[in-house]
Amino acid sequence: MLICFSCMTMFGQKIELFGGQNKNTFYNSGQVSGHFNSSYNSGLGFIAGIGVDNIKVDWMTVRFTLQFENYSGELEASGGGLGGGNSTQVLIDKSVITLGIFPLNFRILKRIDLNFGLEISGLVDESFSETTGGWLMGQPDWRDNLQDKYSRYSSLIYYGLRGKISYDYLLTQSIFISPQFSYYLGLSTEFNEFNEFPKQTKSMRYAFGIGIKKKIK
Repeated sequence: MLICFSCMTMFGQKIELFGGQNKNTFYNSGQVSGHFNSSYNSGLGFIAGIGVDNIKVDWMTVRFTLQFENYSGELEASGGGLGGGNSTQVLIDKSVITLGIFPLNFRILKRIDLNFGLEISGLVDESFSETTGGWLMGQPDWRDNLQDKYSRYSSLIYYGLRGKISYDYLLTQSIFISPQFSYYLGLSTEFNEFNEFPKQTKSMRYAFGIGIKKKIK
C-alpha cells in the first residue's frame, strides 16, 4: 500500500504534510432497546499524515491521505430490564492508521480548499481502564475489571466520512502553509468502536491543524 501510494504522488499537483490536535466524542448509533442509557466525555488526541491532491482517476480528480491518529474518550453505559441489567465504565485511548479517499474537492477564490471523502482505519494500539457490573433479581450485585478478561476492547477496523476546509498562504512560488479544520463522523453497523458492550458506539471528532504543501508539477 505504501509503495502504491508513493507512486501515485508523481501524478498529483500538490503533496502535503499535516498535523494537529483533535477532540473526540463517542456517540450511539442505530436503535437502542430496553433500558439502555449512556453518557460520554470527550477526550483529546492528535493527528499527523501526508496527503496528495489532484490525482486523476478516470474522470475524477481525487485527494488521497495516509495518516496516524490518536484519540480518546470516556463512556458510561447501562442496559437491561426489570429482572436485571449491566453497566460499564470505560476510559479509553486508541491509535489508528487511516487511508482517506476524497472524491469531492472544491477550490474557492484560489485559496480555500474543501474536501469530502471516506476514511478506512485499522487499529494500531489501545489502552483502556474499564469496570463492569450487573444485577440479577434474587442475586447479589457483581462488579469486575474487564482488563483481566479481555486483551482487546476495541474493534480492528473502522470507516467514516470526513470533511476538511483549509486556507493556503503562499510562502514561496511552490510552497504553501495551510491552516485547516476537519470533522470525522464514524459510520457502519458492521464496524463499531468496541467489540464489547456498548457495541453500537461510534466516534465523531474534529481536528484543528496546519499543513505544508508543495507543488510537485
